[in-house]
Amino acid sequence: MKRIILHIDMDAFFASIEIAENPHLKGLPIIVGGNPDRRGVVSTCSYEARVYGVHSAMPLHEAKKLCPKAIFITGNYSLYKNYSEKIMKILTKVCPIVEIVSIDEAYLDFTNFVDEEHILEIGQEIKNQIFYKTGLTSSIGIGSCKLISKMASSFQKPNGLLQIKSGLEVEFLKPLDIGKLPGVGTKTEEHLRKKGFFKISDLQEASLEKLIDLMGVSRGYYLHKACLGRDPRVVEGEKRSPKSIGKEETFDKDIADILLLQEVLENQLKAIFEKAKERKLRFKGFSIKIRHPDFKTFTKSYTFKNFTQNYHELRKAVFSLFESFYSGSPPLRLLGVSLENLSDGYWQPTFWDDL
Repeated sequence: MKRIILHIDMDAFFASIEIAENPHLKGLPIIVGGNPDRRGVVSTCSYEARVYGVHSAMPLHEAKKLCPKAIFITGNYSLYKNYSEKIMKILTKVCPIVEIVSIDEAYLDFTNFVDEEHILEIGQEIKNQIFYKTGLTSSIGIGSCKLISKMASSFQKPNGLLQIKSGLEVEFLKPLDIGKLPGVGTKTEEHLRKKGFFKISDLQEASLEKLIDLMGVSRGYYLHKACLGRDPRVVEGEKRSPKSIGKEETFDKDIADILLLQEVLENQLKAIFEKAKERKLRFKGFSIKIRHPDFKTFTKSYTFKNFTQNYHELRKAVFSLFESFYSGSPPLRLLGVSLENLSDGYWQPTFWDDL
């Protein structure tokens, strides 16, 4: 099964919050960690400070030598936690499986909930919501496993968004330095370089036996899998019912043919109904989304009196709403439908279960 894993990492989280709270700090080198004249390390720093070589976990006194004009801030963890809670709330609303890794980082598993063709739009929407509600930027990576999505999220920082589609993992990793591979620390990198491994492509060309002989069974096996973009780890999030199940399609050419649009709508409806059935979810409403050639987007929703799982009832209501919603002009650039107001509950087998 092709997995769709999204990794989100906030950009210079603590420093960005300080700037959001104190706009006059924008554009200045900010270092969060405390008094540089006392013992301590850098928690995080703004990108203006990173230009001077400052980075997280660096001793504060060393950071001051590199960037003497930096503004040092002790930090306010309770404030950072409040921001984090707002962000994680956004994530748990858009995805049913979320693994919170730290105060500013999380994995989201969209497998079975979003198509690979549309996950990039979801990623951008997540970034937009976070920025709108907190004023902070984030970087998102999307891939077939945790390793690839995490590497992709750091590839275009800050404010990045990168998807590595399934099957392109090896090509994505091939030109990167071995030090970019998670789990390859300074000592491991130094050891590998001495043995002639400089790029991840060098690891890809080596046999499993050679890597085991070089690094031992555990490390060798890990490097063999990781350099090929393979990572079996699952997103360890609490599984919750999704808020909605939808499917939409952006057409290569704008479509005005009502019959063709109805065929597209029916195929989408069958697909999302099947997903609801797989998860034994009932629904109480749905929405239809259309987009005109000028990118103006409109949505219409409908709510049933009671929760239902009846495909016939759903189809009738969807087509009725679509007919009242769209008359055939202008042509459509996008069409989509979503089941909403979902509920876990006993799925009573019906005649329509064979769809």
